[in-house]
Amino acid sequence: MNGCGFETPVNQQQVMKTCYKDINVYYQNVRGLRTKLSTFYLNILESPYDLFAITESSLHRSIHDGELIPPGFQIVRCDRADGRKHGGVFLASSSSLELRCVPVGNVDTALFEIVCATVHRDKKLMFLCCVVYIPPHSVAREYMQLFLILENVCVKYNNVIVLGDFNMPSAPVEMHSYMEYFNAACGFCQVNNVRNINNRTLDLVFTTFLARDVEVKLCNDPLVDIDVQHPPVYVSVTMGTAREPQAQRLYSRDEIDKSFIKRRWNFYKANFHILYDSFQQIDWGNLYQIDTPEVAISELYTVVNEVIDRLIPRARRAKLNRNHSRYVYPEWYSSDLIRDIKRKWRYHKLYKMTGAQCDYEAFSRYRSQIKHKLKVNYEAYQEKLQLNFKDDPKSFWDYVRCKQSKRNKPRVTKNGLELSESSSAQCFASYFQTVYSETRPALDPEAAERAASARAGAARVHVGQLSVRDIRTALARLKPKRSVGPDGIPPYIVKDCRSVFEKPLLHVFNLCLREGYYPEEWKLTRVIPVPKGGSNSDVSGYRPVAVLSAFAKVFESALQKCIYTQISSQLTDVQHGFRPGRSTASNLLSFMTYLTPVIDAGGQVDAAYFDFRKAFDTVDNDILLEKFAAVGFTPHLLKFFASYLGERRQYVEFAGYESEPYFTFSGVSQGSNLGPLEFILLINDLPEVIKDSKCLLFADDLKLFLSVADVSDCEQLQRDIDRVVQWSAINKLYFNTSKCEVISYGRRQAPLQYRYEVDGTVMPRVSFVHDLGVQIVAELTFRRHIEDTCGKAFRNLGFILRNCRDYLSTAIIKVLYNALVRSRLETSAIIWNPHEDKYINMVEKIQNKFTRFLYLKEYGVYPFYPLMYPSLFVIGMVGYSQLGVRRDVALCKYVWSVLRGQLYHPEVLEALQLFVPDKVVVRRRPHPTFKVPHARTNLLRFAPMSRALKLLNIISEETDIFHCSLAKFTEAAHRVCEIFS
Repeated sequence: MNGCGFETPVNQQQVMKTCYKDINVYYQNVRGLRTKLSTFYLNILESPYDLFAITESSLHRSIHDGELIPPGFQIVRCDRADGRKHGGVFLASSSSLELRCVPVGNVDTALFEIVCATVHRDKKLMFLCCVVYIPPHSVAREYMQLFLILENVCVKYNNVIVLGDFNMPSAPVEMHSYMEYFNAACGFCQVNNVRNINNRTLDLVFTTFLARDVEVKLCNDPLVDIDVQHPPVYVSVTMGTAREPQAQRLYSRDEIDKSFIKRRWNFYKANFHILYDSFQQIDWGNLYQIDTPEVAISELYTVVNEVIDRLIPRARRAKLNRNHSRYVYPEWYSSDLIRDIKRKWRYHKLYKMTGAQCDYEAFSRYRSQIKHKLKVNYEAYQEKLQLNFKDDPKSFWDYVRCKQSKRNKPRVTKNGLELSESSSAQCFASYFQTVYSETRPALDPEAAERAASARAGAARVHVGQLSVRDIRTALARLKPKRSVGPDGIPPYIVKDCRSVFEKPLLHVFNLCLREGYYPEEWKLTRVIPVPKGGSNSDVSGYRPVAVLSAFAKVFESALQKCIYTQISSQLTDVQHGFRPGRSTASNLLSFMTYLTPVIDAGGQVDAAYFDFRKAFDTVDNDILLEKFAAVGFTPHLLKFFASYLGERRQYVEFAGYESEPYFTFSGVSQGSNLGPLEFILLINDLPEVIKDSKCLLFADDLKLFLSVADVSDCEQLQRDIDRVVQWSAINKLYFNTSKCEVISYGRRQAPLQYRYEVDGTVMPRVSFVHDLGVQIVAELTFRRHIEDTCGKAFRNLGFILRNCRDYLSTAIIKVLYNALVRSRLETSAIIWNPHEDKYINMVEKIQNKFTRFLYLKEYGVYPFYPLMYPSLFVIGMVGYSQLGVRRDVALCKYVWSVLRGQLYHPEVLEALQLFVPDKVVVRRRPHPTFKVPHARTNLLRFAPMSRALKLLNIISEETDIFHCSLAKFTEAAHRVCEIFS
């Protein structure tokens, strides 16, 4: 090899061999990453290292993994818990390695941070890696606790590397001698000899590897700016002799077909203009001549699949043996940037081997060019997302979700054993299948009609055939998603070509309705396992998300609308789920309208909350068919739904592998429009069994409540609980008794405590509940909910401010704020609207911080010193309103909609007590329009309905609320609320 970096083919092989068998670890004390996130993110993308050990990260939990590392990387973090400025460590890995966190116990109260993880390559354990930070001048007790944790963890592994800032020069004297014992006990040797500007070594690297297998050098290409006290280093770990590559195993077609039901089309490579033109040219004449639904379905898919097969390539199968590449580049990398990155690291390897100055100069030149190109390409990519937001909003939101996501790929386990990707799909299927009934339902329409004959009313529900308008409406309601069902056709294709498909689908759907037959192809459901949340990796910690075929979604949507219009008048008023004009807020408003007057008068309300066990999956289909007959389904429609409910199947898809299909003999159809309607019809007669108490429903969320003055009232509530339990047994919809709970709302010093039972089990008594997303304490205050909501909103706001510094479009920034922050602050806000200044300011502070940032973006100056613009001025200048005003306007609009008959809410309508003018006595001061209830405490004085009535009385003085339009009412309400809020 010459001195200018030209090498022989033999040396090229040596370089590749060295790269293959070594693992390169980058270590740096970054002295805080909050202001360096973008730089760190861009530089880690083109870095050649496999592991990244970082200390003094100064991160907090509101900073997402996606802001630190790109997709494909993994990370294990330990952020400083007590909010101190410095501290925090993390260990990240590229896609070529896998990290598995090793628990070290509770260190939240310690002054130091530590993370430990085992490093795996090709499913094989390489070594244990620990990253440590302990502040300077720590006491001996902290050092002893840290060393004890390291000893307990490290003695379990043969190969260990510990990196970190131990700050030994400022440690107590006795810790220096203990360090020698610690090294001897763990078999460590300290291999870092790189010194800082003061000729000291603060960052240590301990390892059990042989000294010749670990090389520590000063890194001349840092990820972020260097702190002179903590020079960055890279650690090269030799993992033994490189193995010869093994021959790739060949898989037979039969074996592959067991893992993959079918190959998907790759619509990312589609020419949609040609595809859509080809759909327009399809001749449906043969389809219209078919009068049997089975043959018509087959013909429909034959024609559609022939066009797609001709124009869309098939997606490549997932490789059964995956060899992870270190160089997986983001989509915004240009080809010249990728070429420069590869050349840069080629010269870097050459310089390490030769020490030639010309190699280093070439490496430095490419390094400078790459940093400039990274910044330019990334800014161009963000600008493109902003410019294309109106035409392609999904790409922008995919980018935002990527930034907010967690990077660690979950490992699936069962009974503590890790599952491979190929076996995970079948294990998920086996677990999900256990929820459903093992008994095949009879689904006899005649038997269902006989059983429901005593309860059936005069109403008749029938869908003889659908119209073109029904199909057109259903296609318009179809969400243009990319996720495909079992047929492989994405919904956005169907929606884009709705003018092509509406008549063929109408013909097929009407054939099915005429024959009382639901196609077998549309009974198959694709299920995706999604983590429920938390760190549980067991199969029980996942929930199934069902995806139907796009044509099936259209059919069910059309049916749902036709059936709902016929049965809506029979639905109970206490059901607020899956109904137009009803929501969690309307449910809670009914609840608060009952609670507040009772508690304001010094009374007590006991409320029992129930939890059905796997309600949507355990519905008995024979009972469901009886409920359909009871609301008036005609025999022919019952026959159709018997076909619809029978022989439904699902299969699980996970990591590209698919399980064997399994039958679901119970439950409503998941992922469909008809499923929610089926469930609310099943549970519709539940309120009829409740005699003395009040009840409210939101889908399967049930609560019973009653004002109690003595034990006899409590006994009445207990009898209603017993009736509900009896109803659940008859309808085979059982409760999860461990999650049922009771709470006593009131402000008495000694509330009445009654021992309620559900199905023989004592209901636990709690001091607060999560009721449809709102935290309510027994004293009926929302302080806890407001604090938690503001904390989450502040974290989302921090994400926006960090990632939108370079955004030029304020419209995009507003969209982000409205979606991620304001939506959270306004969820059920008419219920928990604060009246105390502390909590009003707590909520407004979030928007004030955002509007000042937005003002800076729009006008180029931050509205603080020396300007000191008031918040109201800043909010108005950027086109926003105070959140308190928005809450009051939303409340007034809702009550006005009920008053005008646009929404049906009996409890709210009952609270609207009108003053009637007296024709005999002429009053000097006219009565207000509505009577506001007399309040003894602030609870009723600032209750939602009391506040709404006061505001409506003022608004009615400005405009005729019984005649004006919604736009005029909203304008008047906004003016009034700005003055009186």
